[in-house]
Amino acid sequence: MIRNLLIVCESIFLCLGVYLPLATIDEFWIISSEFSILSLSEKLLIENEWTLGLLVFLFGVIFPIFKIITRLFYIKIFEKFNLHRFSMVDIFLLSFLVFMGKLSRFFEIELLIGFYFLLLSICVGYIQIIFSRVIFRK
Repeated sequence: MIRNLLIVCESIFLCLGVYLPLATIDEFWIISSEFSILSLSEKLLIENEWTLGLLVFLFGVIFPIFKIITRLFYIKIFEKFNLHRFSMVDIFLLSFLVFMGKLSRFFEIELLIGFYFLLLSICVGYIQIIFSRVIFRK
């Protein structure tokens, strides 16, 4: 029961985090643009940056969905791969971008609601892992 509720929450948070804007970048105090994982992937693919666009889509959308599906249907064979470790790739890259924005005089970055939904999705995923380990130890 709790497991299913956590999976539903993680799925909703992931969908919102992928769709809603992650950040706003202000360049030279004139140009402002915001992006989400989907819009970033789309833009990279349109500009023929296939490798980067597919990697962003793979680690930002496909991998988390696959991770949720393996938990939902309890596919035991994938447990040894520790898929949850790849959940932090997009958060790491965004934190690196924020760090670069703090050092630069040319652009500023502000995290938006999509980032926090992604972070919530990852936290709920880790809560599920901890919860499942506690349940199976008993």
